[in-house]
Amino acid sequence: MSTVHDLWRRVTRRRHAEDGHGPDRAGRLSAVEVEAVEIDPLATLDVQFRLALAAAEVRRIEADPALYARAHHWRAAVLAYDALLREACRLAGVDDEDVVDPPAPLDADAPRAQEARLHEELELTSRGWSW
Repeated sequence: MSTVHDLWRRVTRRRHAEDGHGPDRAGRLSAVEVEAVEIDPLATLDVQFRLALAAAEVRRIEADPALYARAHHWRAAVLAYDALLREACRLAGVDDEDVVDPPAPLDADAPRAQEARLHEELELTSRGWSW
């Protein structure tokens, strides 16, 4: 994937140079460009894909009552999903006050963790994310 990232960076640098944006001869950015943070859409797509995989894993574990050590697998999958949600919130620009600290491993199914998860999902959905 690094080749695709390198290509993306080269294309965006070239586009900025052609439209007069980007660093000037002294290497300084204009005030507008300093405020705007350009997020790599491939990184966003990667996080969305991993969120979809983690959500599918949680659903698979919940649907299989005969799974050995089901609670352990569910807890691990939910904690991974929560970590991906926080990473997605960071990429989407969700305020730090809206993102809560990760729950302790034994508190993954606590009401507070469920509410935080739902809140983060709603924030991402309101910003156009889908997974």
